[in-house]
Amino acid sequence: MPVGIQYSYIKAPWQSLEKLLSELEADISIEQDRLTSEPLTPTNLKPFQVTLYQRLYRLGEHLLSLMEEFYREYYHQTLPNPVVSEEQFDRDNASLPARIQVLLDTALKVAEEYFDLPGKGNLIDRCRPLEQAGWNYIYREDFKDMKAISPIERGLADHIASEASLRMWHMRLVETFVALTGQYVLEKPTVERFAETTLLVWDLVTRLKGGNPFDRPRLGKQRVQMRVGKPISVSEFYPAYRASRHGARQAVVDLTHELQTSLESLIIT
Repeated sequence: MPVGIQYSYIKAPWQSLEKLLSELEADISIEQDRLTSEPLTPTNLKPFQVTLYQRLYRLGEHLLSLMEEFYREYYHQTLPNPVVSEEQFDRDNASLPARIQVLLDTALKVAEEYFDLPGKGNLIDRCRPLEQAGWNYIYREDFKDMKAISPIERGLADHIASEASLRMWHMRLVETFVALTGQYVLEKPTVERFAETTLLVWDLVTRLKGGNPFDRPRLGKQRVQMRVGKPISVSEFYPAYRASRHGARQAVVDLTHELQTSLESLIIT
């Protein structure tokens, strides 16, 4: 049964947003009075919203540059300059969205190379095999009885599990960053979109600092709106699922697509 859940703020938490932006700027050492670039801003924004958007954009751009250098310097990755048309350059605040995609692709490649995975599909599709490979390295099926293995084998298994967990960190980074498009606030500059994007940046910064990204700050009281969609018959996909290995994979893809389509139809834009 698909259920769409959306939250909206009872009172626009602009002051809380400004405070959170200041904390994030301090975390990555950005001075508020030093703007390195002036991003495009919607003409219908109030002056204080323009300032907040510029700070949010600059925060994302600075964080992106830090992460690009991180992968170049320590993982020896070549991040190609994204190909951006002149029309995109004007509309999308330079090449920020394209740079995000290149960075996320690079982060997944670092993990995929370690687990020897081909890296097929979109970003989300590529995360699932990585997660499964990581769990296979951490929870070893070849060790039926942990008491029967030698201390050396256990030590090596612990080392492999620790390294697998570290490589999965790149995937978690992508899962956090993948929702940042560089256009989301511009398309509809509501307080909810400002808040969502700022909190996603907070998630990323917190993860980079080694903190708990699930302990999000509360910006203000919210109301919830729920919509229930039409039931999906899972049993309809079962004959194809049990027919063959290929059929099973296709059945999962088809069911996931139907569920995604249903949930997207429940979103109020």
